Amino acid sequence: MTQPFDDIMDKTIAQTTFVVVDVETTGLSPRDGGITEIAMIKVRNGLMWDEYSTLVNPLIPIPFDITSLTGIDDEMVADAPTAEEVAPVIAEFLGDGVFTAHNAPFDLGFVNSTLSKGRIDRIQNPVLCTCKLARRLLPNLFSKSLGPVAKQLGIKNSHRHRASGDAYATAQVLIHFLNRLEKDFEVSDVKGLMRFQ
Repeated sequence: MTQPFDDIMDKTIAQTTFVVVDVETTGLSPRDGGITEIAMIKVRNGLMWDEYSTLVNPLIPIPFDITSLTGIDDEMVADAPTAEEVAPVIAEFLGDGVFTAHNAPFDLGFVNSTLSKGRIDRIQNPVLCTCKLARRLLPNLFSKSLGPVAKQLGIKNSHRHRASGDAYATAQVLIHFLNRLEKDFEVSDVKGLMRFQ
């Protein structure tokens, strides 16, 4: 029996839509926290071609240390949509793209929690982690977090710790990595890409 998204695995990288996701949150665990901001950027054939971003009201107070890091406070999200309201938009924007993030398990956990609040099934899409790719492609870099990786690749991020800024930087990292994988490692399809990570 064919599993959902099996056909994506056979696509070439150039034919595939990667949806780069970044979330800002109230803390580290989706069990007792929520998203305060999400940005999603579609990347295909080396180009960024569509974006969705919004603040999200987590319906709980945002801790002071999180506000200090992101600049997002309770007042900013007071009139923003809730997780339940943004869930269908997130699911529709993701579509059948490859869910891509830097440290993907973190973002995926919060996105799945958000979808469940909107009574939408968990993500079944293939998941690509640019942090995992960095471990293989930049083995000598002291830290594989987004800041050092972007700096190593000459990518500027003037809005660090905001979803749009980090998603944009991650999208550029992805484009760089995909080009290198095709050129230096002859990885040309999604199946090979998933195996490489």
